[in-house]
Amino acid sequence: MDLKRDIFSFWSEMPEDADVHPADERVLASRKHGFELRGLPGPYAGPLRTASVVLLFLSPGLDDRDVAHAATKAGRRWYVDQRTGKCDLPNEEQHPPAYRWLNRVIRQFGIDYGKARSTVATLNIGAYKSVHFTDRPMLSALPSSKVCLDWAQSVLFPQAKAGKRVVVCLRSANYWGLRVGESVGSLFCPPCNRGAIMLHGEMRGRVTSAVHDAVRAAVRSS
Repeated sequence: MDLKRDIFSFWSEMPEDADVHPADERVLASRKHGFELRGLPGPYAGPLRTASVVLLFLSPGLDDRDVAHAATKAGRRWYVDQRTGKCDLPNEEQHPPAYRWLNRVIRQFGIDYGKARSTVATLNIGAYKSVHFTDRPMLSALPSSKVCLDWAQSVLFPQAKAGKRVVVCLRSANYWGLRVGESVGSLFCPPCNRGAIMLHGEMRGRVTSAVHDAVRAAVRSS
């Protein structure tokens, strides 16, 4: 499989009734792991194709209601729509746990979640949900993770370095090929705690301003 490919084309190949991407099936079936596959993968959320701000994470967490939500027709359709990279971040009705978590993370940038929904996106190296991520070796084996990293490093990061988007790494900088405390153009890797909240300091101020300005400009031009 050619891994140097468009991330959206890759995820469009996952059938609505599937729990995993077909390219990941062999790896997931051959190794023990802690992923809850019935919760459905969340490689990214929000309008990743066009978002002015992209937040980087390691993998999506698992809430008690994720499996039940994914078992519904509306839930599966929501995941299909999210995988297009064209939809807004979830509101409370669409996905309550994700809505609450994203509200908390985005609040640190001083922007309203209502405005962030159509201008901010998230991207995960690992697409599959787990309560505690303990499967780091899987990131080098799963085709979906390889496609994500290649797309980030060949498409997303160059855009950020050129100032075309603001990209902020909030978790697992080393897996993204980044260094904590460094920034290039509009690609930022601030020091953060395990909850994806930036630590206080000079970089937090710069990142907050960059995110705030990017969202404001996007809303103004829409």
